[in-house]
Amino acid sequence: MSTTRPEREEDCGLPGAPPCPADLKRATAVSGPAEVQARVELLLAQCRRRGGVLAVLCVRVDTVARSGLAVSAAMEQRVRQEVSNRIGNAVRASDTILRESDRDACVVLPGADMAVAARVGERLRRMVNGDYRVGGELLQVRVHIGAAAHPAHGARAAELLRHAGRDEGGGEGG
Repeated sequence: MSTTRPEREEDCGLPGAPPCPADLKRATAVSGPAEVQARVELLLAQCRRRGGVLAVLCVRVDTVARSGLAVSAAMEQRVRQEVSNRIGNAVRASDTILRESDRDACVVLPGADMAVAARVGERLRRMVNGDYRVGGELLQVRVHIGAAAHPAHGARAAELLRHAGRDEGGGEGG
């Protein structure tokens, strides 16, 4: 089985799923780290049965700020929803987005090795970091993205999540 895969469905030359409307939520809300780990473990088991590779990206919104002023909770919530939308637009329909909180998400990339995960992570960083206009105000967002791949970084979900920075807050900075 090939260890590379197209980064997006349209890159493979096959008809993919129709584009998701912006208001369609692609992320699955989960109750916390234990549920993230359980869901990643299920996807990892499917991957192992097929003899394939799988990568995990842990995305954490580190800052939402505006020049010298406080950001209201409502504004921050709107920005975080837009961040979630951008994450959904940056990955394939077959990838799984687990949204643990307004700050934390885990993206599971079946069929992806570490090289692909690094490219997708960099694309996410470019798409998500930056300026957001909310209610006439310009807000600045910074994310932290860590990556890990099976089998290179572990055979269990806990190992992959730990390597990607979920448990320790580490991983690649953005």
